[in-house]
Amino acid sequence: LSLRTACKTYMRSLKKHYPGESLPLYASKANSSLAICALIASEGFGLDAVSEGELLTALKGGLNGEKIVFHGNNKSHDELNFAYKNNVTIVLDNHHDIELLKKIASEKKQAKLMLRFTPGIECHTHEYIRTGHLDSKFGFDPDEIEDILVKLKKIKSIKLTGLHAHIGSQIFELKPHKDLVGVMTDVLEKARKMGHPINDLNVGGGLGI
Repeated sequence: LSLRTACKTYMRSLKKHYPGESLPLYASKANSSLAICALIASEGFGLDAVSEGELLTALKGGLNGEKIVFHGNNKSHDELNFAYKNNVTIVLDNHHDIELLKKIASEKKQAKLMLRFTPGIECHTHEYIRTGHLDSKFGFDPDEIEDILVKLKKIKSIKLTGLHAHIGSQIFELKPHKDLVGVMTDVLEKARKMGHPINDLNVGGGLGI
């Protein structure tokens, strides 16, 4: 009941403040099980996964691959291939991801991608769960973004449809998230001018409970 109530609250708030299309994602690392995935799917949520096991559980639990986002800074060839075959949106975290996807994807079926970068935003939380600072192990450095966008534009087998950034967990203030959106929209404008069909902004999560 508690989980369903939280889902309905998110859905209601998003429809009120963002009447266009939006999709809240359940972080399956919190509890990856068939029952939870079935519940999440029934509430209209999407899901983010960080392993092939989580992807498989989500799919078997009733989630459509197009509502799943695949994260991770050390994805294997097999994991990326599994995500690609099941129409999952893949978050590009590093150059290794790009090189593997060049071998996996084809022009007939482009891989749908989201580019993750570190926004350079600090927040008041424990140092172990901060992810937005410039030396974070997650995502591309802001100084690399323009070169990455140029590189991706040349690869016909992939399609960049979104941007992703995350500043940390257990955050009890809203201003860092507002700052994050400002940074991301600057990158969005640049990417669109270069011809990338970006419609999705994934601002992470991390609100404290």
